[in-house]
Amino acid sequence: MDKDVPAERHQLRHDARKVLRQAAALIGEPGLVPGQGTQEPGLPEGALLAAEHLLSERLARFRGDGGTELQLARALIDVQGVRNAVQEAELARRSAAVKEVREALQRLHPLSTVDELVRRIPLEINQLGYGRSLFSRLRGADWTIQSAFAHEDPWLTTELVRVGGAHPGRLGRELPETELVHGRAPILVRDAQSNPRVHRELIPLARTEDYVAAPVICKGQVVGLVHADRHVETGTVGAFDREVLGLFAEGLGLLFEQALRREHLSALRRALEEQALTVEGLIDGSPRRDGAERGLTLPHQNAPAPAFPFLPPEGPLHDLTRRELEVLRHLFDGASNAQIAAVLYVSVETVKTHVKSVLRKLGAANRADAVARVKDLVGPFTP
Repeated sequence: MDKDVPAERHQLRHDARKVLRQAAALIGEPGLVPGQGTQEPGLPEGALLAAEHLLSERLARFRGDGGTELQLARALIDVQGVRNAVQEAELARRSAAVKEVREALQRLHPLSTVDELVRRIPLEINQLGYGRSLFSRLRGADWTIQSAFAHEDPWLTTELVRVGGAHPGRLGRELPETELVHGRAPILVRDAQSNPRVHRELIPLARTEDYVAAPVICKGQVVGLVHADRHVETGTVGAFDREVLGLFAEGLGLLFEQALRREHLSALRRALEEQALTVEGLIDGSPRRDGAERGLTLPHQNAPAPAFPFLPPEGPLHDLTRRELEVLRHLFDGASNAQIAAVLYVSVETVKTHVKSVLRKLGAANRADAVARVKDLVGPFTP
């Protein structure tokens, strides 16, 4: 943000308090002047509006000397002038915030994976002007911190992720985040240090007084949460910051959808490449080791494993489908269902279905028996 903005807002607060004190003295309403310890860090537009209404009513009913009437009129003009300046400043602030949110989202747009996005989110929240920020993933009822940023405090950055990972938040226990997820709307939490329903480990660690948080919604589901506190201009956060973070979180939801689509398309592309290699191997009679042509190492190939033999010209093996042959090759190498699923880009349940079909067609009792029957069917094999 523009470094001159805090000075301008400070002057506006000073002018607002000055005209409010004058108006309060004229109409006998000392409550018009916000206290020095007021929680809201923004400009006192509400107090100025109230003063304007009271002065207007007093002038309309006034039946006294002309001097007092003139003072009321001047006070009303002063209040209206400062209120107009405050409205213009707030409009400029909102316009600047929207621009900064758009620029932050544009910087995140080129990232192609969810993990890259997760790592960068707290840094971009810092660029919006917040001293500390978090991104948490929501799985079931638990929200776990995945990334964090604390301005000029790398120790706290690391600790926030460590503590947040070791002690996930839980919906139903931390009331503010529960309301955030159920209401699907950003929140502002005041006086977090004395709130018994906030995260008991994170709040004392960060010494957070007030914070804002917002849900990240992807494909209709809340998939994550973003938190921020300590705006650089005010040292705290208020309703305006809640709106800004909410707007940023809305954009994040769209970016997560985009990253998921990119990852899905990338997986499909790899699966098609794998299928093409497999088909080519079946056609030329020399089945290929999965991914070997691309320099890949599969999880179950870290240790030496027996090579899958060539198929005989006839027999039970020829009753297997192409996918069943692929599964059988991995069984021959000693791969687990989870490892096979990862390589073939299918679910573990799908692999289980193929394994059952392979065992049935080979008349095998179990996986080891299937491997033994393959060896019996093909006879001695020499690479």
